[in-house]
Parts: sequence; C-alpha cells; structure tokens
Amino acid sequence: MTDLVLDRLVAHRGRPLFEPVSAALPPGTLLGLVGPNGAGKSSLLSAIVGSGVTSSGTARYGEADLHRLRPRRLAEVLAYMTQDSYAPNELRVRDVVAVGARATPAAGPVDVRTAAALERLDVAHLADRSYARLSGGERQLVQVARVVAQHAPVMLLDEPTSALDLGHQLTVMHVLRRHATDGHIVVVTMHDLTQALRWADQVAVVAGGTVTFGTPAEVITPELIHRVYGVTAEVFDSPGGSPTLSLVRPSDPTPATLTRPGPAAARP
Repeated sequence: MTDLVLDRLVAHRGRPLFEPVSAALPPGTLLGLVGPNGAGKSSLLSAIVGSGVTSSGTARYGEADLHRLRPRRLAEVLAYMTQDSYAPNELRVRDVVAVGARATPAAGPVDVRTAAALERLDVAHLADRSYARLSGGERQLVQVARVVAQHAPVMLLDEPTSALDLGHQLTVMHVLRRHATDGHIVVVTMHDLTQALRWADQVAVVAGGTVTFGTPAEVITPELIHRVYGVTAEVFDSPGGSPTLSLVRPSDPTPATLTRPGPAAARP
C-alpha cells in the first residue's frame, strides 16, 4: 500500500469550488471531510475519482494517476460510495454486495468476502431480499457492505451514516475505522462533528472556498465552528475520555428571535 496524493486538485461546477488542494494521505488514515452544505465536500470526492464533476489537478495512488486508469483497474485501487449509489432493484442484497467483491478478484473468494461484509454491516439477514424492498437506511448499509467487500486500498464514502439509526451509525464507523487501522485509506464526508472528533485521524474542513487539513483537535475548535457554521459550541472530553461537542446557541440570532411579541400580537 502507498499514499493517496492530491496535487493541486480542484472541483469545478462552472467555477472553482475551492482553492487547489494538495495533500498526501498515508495508508492507515481515516480522513473526515466536514463543512457546511454546498461547500464542495461531495465534489472533492468526485474530483479524486475523476468522474461526476469537472476537475483539474491530479489524484495519484503510488505511480498511478487515478484519472487515467481504466474502470476495471480503478476498481482494484478505489471503492466509491456516493449519496445516491445505484443498484438495479431486481437484484438481491447479496448480489449487490458481490458486485464490490468481484471488482477485486485478487483479494480473495467472492462468496467469502460477500458473506463477511454482510455480517460486519449487520445485514446478513437481508441477503436474499430484493434490493427494491429495502428501506433507505437498509440500502445505505448494503452499499457500505459493497465497499467493504471490494477491499480496495482506497475507500471513499459520501455521508455513509446519514440515514442510519444510532446503533448502525456506530457499526459503520467501527467497520471503517477497522479498515483504516488495517492499512486502508478511508475518506468519509460527514456532518456530525462529534463523529469526526471520535473516529478520524485527519480532518479536512471544506468551507468558504478553502480546504483546511489537520488533526481533529487542531481543526474542530469552537472558533472554527463559529466561523464556519455560525454556531457557538463547546468541545470537551466526555467522562469516558472520548472527545465530544455541545452546541450552545446560534451565535448571531436573527431580529425575529430577539423580538418578543406583545400580548396583542400573541393572540390569534
């Protein structure tokens, strides 16, 4: 395994979405991409893959330019889950997950990796169900299982826990953290800053046309949260030692929130 290198990478949607990004992510890194809606987090993932958005700059895995790889070779290097990852509705769940496993035949028997991924993501009981009959959260777990079964050295996932209950959020993040610990490079977009504080080795904040890298403790500070989200927050360690975050109040209330209606205004 080798580094994922971003060299002056920019995503464009009629205009550059952020300044050129240059970074090297070594094996064993879980990078959390955070930032407000519309800032360019998903577009940065697309720019790494080289599809779905116009991009400039390069993304390399070792000597391989990801943007120049044929699809079959790219799948051996990189697994990708978008927010709207597609699968034909007539497929069974195990078939969807097996698509990922078949993309990397050298990683081991397809059936074994498919079954293991289904088990790790707590969806083995859905293996023979039609994909069309799943809930949104179940589909999200199946798509994460597909990425896990692919076992590519680079794993990109766009908001993989957004539709999940708390228990399955923990399941997904435990699995992704384990893959990073085992030497994979895992890049995850997320809105939950507490997840980033707890699970990520590195964080990249996409906001205001810039991308700022650092450790969670360096980057996710009350000052940054105020600047990026307009919210006052406290960052502290829980009694168990895990970093956590408490949102206190909007930092800049609107005039409507500051004006209390009089008795007459309060009547219907």
